[in-house]
Formats: sequence, structure tokens, C-alpha cells
Amino acid sequence: MVMWRRTLAEAAEALAAAGFDAVEIWAEHLLKTGEPIPAVSDALGSASLACTVHCPIIDVNICSANAAIAETSRRLYLEALEAALRLEALVFVFHAGNLFSSFDPLEQYWSRLDEVLEELVRHAAGETLIAVENMEIDQPQEVVKSAAGIRRVLAAHAGAGLGVCWDTTHLVSAEANRRFLEEIPRVDHVHLSDALFHEGAPARKHLRLGQGNLDLAGLIAHPRAREARIVSLETVMIDPGVAELAAERAGMEAILAGTHQGKAEGGDA
Repeated sequence: MVMWRRTLAEAAEALAAAGFDAVEIWAEHLLKTGEPIPAVSDALGSASLACTVHCPIIDVNICSANAAIAETSRRLYLEALEAALRLEALVFVFHAGNLFSSFDPLEQYWSRLDEVLEELVRHAAGETLIAVENMEIDQPQEVVKSAAGIRRVLAAHAGAGLGVCWDTTHLVSAEANRRFLEEIPRVDHVHLSDALFHEGAPARKHLRLGQGNLDLAGLIAHPRAREARIVSLETVMIDPGVAELAAERAGMEAILAGTHQGKAEGGDA
């Protein structure tokens, strides 16, 4: 949450000053600041910023074995999608829930996931694309974390027009990212950040560009990656100033140069 300490209106002003074309808004940021959607829309318009909206992620799990948690999470997802539609967001980023333990029945997980996703699809409208994100491949409680998992979700909802959000750091290594791009049917949105991984050691994720060992320039040059309509920085930056934001944007543009026609999008607000 790069701009977590600021209102969304303040974040939009700073990101525009740093040269970004768009911003990804976390649902929790809307809840935290309480800014009315029309005011956020006006701020984005004044800053000439497009947006995407990220589904809720803090203490939520749409596939939880705890029925109360699952229901609250479902409601928060629907409210976030409604905000995305009202903001005319390009993309609504969707997290597919997770298991609590290895004892959770997978068939129950998939049933809950499909139920929530079907409801979101029924509510979707306009140009906002629901894009399913690959989760952290080194976390055993995650299920939809590979190309195979994403393909299963897309196949179960064929005809719904779902997209794919490719998160580079969640795949930990350059080789896993390359394999993902070869096996995935489409890429609509990119969460771009570095990762530092050495065999036998825990991975460090969401690093700033160049601080890890992912071949980001090589990965972004892949033909599947070039299909994405928008690229979002997901690098950890704590309340950065305009100059720091502009420097990170320059790093992203160096990676994208000559290989990508999408928008350069600012880090999560």
C-alpha cells in the first residue's frame, strides 16, 4: 500500500505529478479513508488517471471454512466490485481465496470459489474486467497459484469473459514466471515487482525493481506479457515522495521500453 497514509485524492495528485497514467486502488483504502466514490472519481479525473481496483485482502477469505468469514468476505468483494464499476475501473483484481489447512476438502473450496465468482460475474458490467490473480506459489494454503489453477477457474466460467492478472513476485523465480507465461491462455493485467530467491531459502517478495533476481525485462518481453492492457507496480514503498515515485516509474519504463503498449500504472493506493 504505497500511498496508505494519504487520502485517495492526495495519492492521485502525487501519482500524476510523478508521471503515472493510472492507479490501482485497494478496496481497504476506500474503506479506510471513507471518501465518497464520486469524490474519488473527480480526483482521478482531475489528475487524468485511469484506475483498477483490487479486491479486499486484509483478513478476508471467500473460501473460508468459517461460514461467517466466508460470508463477510463475499459481501466485501461485491462492495468492492460495485466501487470498481462506479469508478469505471479497467480491471477488478480477484483473489481466489485459500485453504486454512491441508485437511480442508478441496471440493468444498472449489464449490465456494465458483459460487462467489458466479455472483461477481452476474454483477459485472461495462468495461471493467474481472481478472483472476495467481497467488503465492510457495504458500501451501494457496490453491490458484499456477497456470493450471488459473486455467481451471477460466474453464469453469467459460463465456464469462474473465481475465488474468499475472503477479511476477508470487511466482518467486524467473523460471516459474517463464513457465507460467508459456502455459497461461492470456494476460490482461500485470502486477510488477521483483523477488529474491535462492534454492533452500525463503523468498523475499514485492521488492523494488532491481532489488531481486527476476529477469523482469526478459519476462515482460514475452509475447503473452505484451498482451496486457495495463501494468501496475506492486513494489513496497513506504509513503514515498514524488521524486521517489518518479524514479520507480522510470525503472518500470526501462523494463517496458520497446516491448509493451500498455499503460504505466502507479503502485497500490
